[in-house]
Amino acid sequence: MKMKKVITITVTILALCLSAGMFAACSSNDGNPSVSENPPANNDNNPVDSPAPASDFDSSRRIAVFTREDGSGTRDAFASITGVGDDMYEEAVVLTATSEIRSSVAGNPYAIGYVSSGSLNDTVKALAIGGVMPSAETIISGRYPIQRPFLIVTNDEKDASSLVKDFIAFALSAEGQEIASDGWTSAGNTGGYTPIGLSGTLRIGGSTSVDPLMQRLRAAYIELNPNVSVEISGGGSGTGISEATSGVIDIGMSSRSLRDAEKEALNEYTIALDGVVVIINNANPVGDIDIETVKDIFTGEKTAWSEIND
Repeated sequence: MKMKKVITITVTILALCLSAGMFAACSSNDGNPSVSENPPANNDNNPVDSPAPASDFDSSRRIAVFTREDGSGTRDAFASITGVGDDMYEEAVVLTATSEIRSSVAGNPYAIGYVSSGSLNDTVKALAIGGVMPSAETIISGRYPIQRPFLIVTNDEKDASSLVKDFIAFALSAEGQEIASDGWTSAGNTGGYTPIGLSGTLRIGGSTSVDPLMQRLRAAYIELNPNVSVEISGGGSGTGISEATSGVIDIGMSSRSLRDAEKEALNEYTIALDGVVVIINNANPVGDIDIETVKDIFTGEKTAWSEIND
């Protein structure tokens, strides 16, 4: 008897839902907005699991803006070059790593963000800026407008270390710059590198944008110098600069140019040139915007995709 009551109640509820045309409302909801919804700005913080087909893209939807944290070299370079400055959109979602920006944009059809060109992959779509796509050729020629140097920095005491000198020599060598040219743009090289049999531990930290390149340099360097250990930590360009200045680490990584006061305390070496790529979801049909429009989006002057002209 109890089982029959349960079945009867369930069928009755289902019938009521169907008769009211509300079956979808009675079904479970995973919390992700559908493409047809139009929530307020940044209600898209819960990424959509599956990108909407381009044919279903709703340009009336608001733009979900993702940006890096204060102290990030990527944010500093992006904001300076685009003219955003300190006027970042107050409703922009602030994230603390390149990978977080990329995955958030990949999961939200209405999102926009920016990452290092070396961190770009096919999970997101790069926008052309003023008709120019980021590439080694357009970055080194200066045609692609949003670009910056990748630096490693040391204080005078660390700079005098044989191990620090040797690692920097490798990073700037033909071998190191061959690595830098695979995904980034080489800054030129100083010739061939020859190991001299050093041992010890190097501590490197800072920019998460420089990190992918540094990981590859590290792997190649310790293959040639098996008695050397290289420890790499993140924290952003600001952390890399401050910890290199104080000597907490041997080498700092920065994805922005040093300020005048920082130059007084640090030695800098350019290990690559990098484009800061504006990225959108693969389902977004927009392909090209000008730098003024980039500024308008990231300052909140333009908040809907219908305001963006492809």
